[in-house]
Amino acid sequence: MVEQIKEFGPGTVSWLLALCNNCTDSARIPKPWRKAKVVALLKPGKPASETKSYRPISLLCHTYKLFERLILNRLTSEIEPKLIPEQAGYRPGKSCTSQTLNLTQSIEDGFETGKVTGVVFVDLSAAYDTVNIKRLLVKVGALTNDNNFVKLLSEMLHNRRFQVCINSEKSRWRSQRNGLPQGSVLAPTLFNIYTNDQPRDAGTARFLYADDLALASQAATFEEVEGTLTAALRKLGDYYSQNALRPNPSKTQSCAFHLRNHQANRELDITWEGVKIQHCSSPKYLGVTLDRSLTYKTHCQITKKKVSSRNNLLRRLTSTSWGASPQVLRTSSLALCFSAAEYACPIWARSAHAREVDVALNDTVRIVTGCLKPTPLHKLYSLAGIAPPSIRRKVACSVEKAKQECDSRHPLYSHTAAPYRLKSRKAFLNSEVSLTDENPQNARLRLWEEKQPQDPFLPLEEKLAPGNSLPWHIWKTLNRLRAEVGCCKDNLCKWGYTVGTNLCDCGIAPQTMEHLLSCPLCPSTCTREDLLQANQNAIKVASFWSGQI
Repeated sequence: MVEQIKEFGPGTVSWLLALCNNCTDSARIPKPWRKAKVVALLKPGKPASETKSYRPISLLCHTYKLFERLILNRLTSEIEPKLIPEQAGYRPGKSCTSQTLNLTQSIEDGFETGKVTGVVFVDLSAAYDTVNIKRLLVKVGALTNDNNFVKLLSEMLHNRRFQVCINSEKSRWRSQRNGLPQGSVLAPTLFNIYTNDQPRDAGTARFLYADDLALASQAATFEEVEGTLTAALRKLGDYYSQNALRPNPSKTQSCAFHLRNHQANRELDITWEGVKIQHCSSPKYLGVTLDRSLTYKTHCQITKKKVSSRNNLLRRLTSTSWGASPQVLRTSSLALCFSAAEYACPIWARSAHAREVDVALNDTVRIVTGCLKPTPLHKLYSLAGIAPPSIRRKVACSVEKAKQECDSRHPLYSHTAAPYRLKSRKAFLNSEVSLTDENPQNARLRLWEEKQPQDPFLPLEEKLAPGNSLPWHIWKTLNRLRAEVGCCKDNLCKWGYTVGTNLCDCGIAPQTMEHLLSCPLCPSTCTREDLLQANQNAIKVASFWSGQI
């Protein structure tokens, strides 16, 4: 349906525009726009007999979502200046990375000043589903001062119906009395408006991303932190009660960030609504796993496992004799593996444990190129046309630094870091250099050339080496010949896989990778330059040795 909308002609677009204008003027929308189909997906490893084991995915009418998008584009400029700066969820110029960076930089400032930073990660139960529509409309009216928009919004939120689908079974249609529709384009912005008047307690800092709240306090002692956070949570609990939001103290977690190794096991003693807040030594905020001293060891281990599992999916596209086209493999590796490995890397890229992620990414490029494990890494990435992970992370950090310095919407804009005191710390603001005048791709190539050993046969480009249109078995063999690492007899003897002679079947010389290029058994010969160009001579040699090396 979305593709169909994109292909609408001028007449259909004019009719659709007239429909949207009519809905806006009359403050009425078609009945099908109020319906939602909810598909319940079972969460991995959860029992199918329990309701909470399912993740609901709400599917709305596409023309209704288009109508919402038109409204959002006009609403954003009106309300954006009126939203609290601590809220980073679904707002232009802000992201999960920048908000998490804001939190970790605050913790790093605490390290530099010798303070303890206590953070409570507040959990809300079904935050969007518990929004009180009447109270929301009052807040929207106060923020926009537009009664016509409030009437239209009331029409969009009231009398909504939904149907739940599990496998092939469907429930009867039910009415939704309160809450924001799941899958709605407007829902995140409306939730930001609904929670825009959250109380701010003295001595605390709030880090908000939609309904994800990290409440932080810094002090010289644990007792001061505990007292401040307990008082702030009490006020926050009253606010949630007044606005029909349901906090979940049993799932809310706390963590103390400090460098006092003699108190490494010290937990925060915080109680909220009669429930002691659970201590977590490695809490997760917006997809980044933190730890007491921000080493990011756990996060890097988790990321490595995630990339490794995606490598298994990538391997399904190849075998010893068959494989998808190299372009498909490269695109899939960037989308599946490198995207997961580089998520929020400006936060953890300076960690000593970041190399663990590189191990999994090395496997990724081996799959793309078809090369063996002993292949030198610099040749692997040159053949795959992908800059090494450390360089990609470095450029990503520089890009984020440029946003922090130049974009006033960035959560860390104009933030002054605490005076640099600890040589062992590598905080973002003190360590990264802005990338302002250089294109990120050019920056990656420049850093790559500075780091890479000179190898005239493997030019540094962010694209696959020549020959990427060849069948998989020839592409794989061609790369092994280029890298000079393959299953020739000489290598197999060195690696201990065979015992005996390394003499080639031609009987003239040892079967090395160099010998394969001019072996009399092969009907053609080629040079290193031929391999680079992937010309006919190189293709004939690779075809002959395909399946053997």
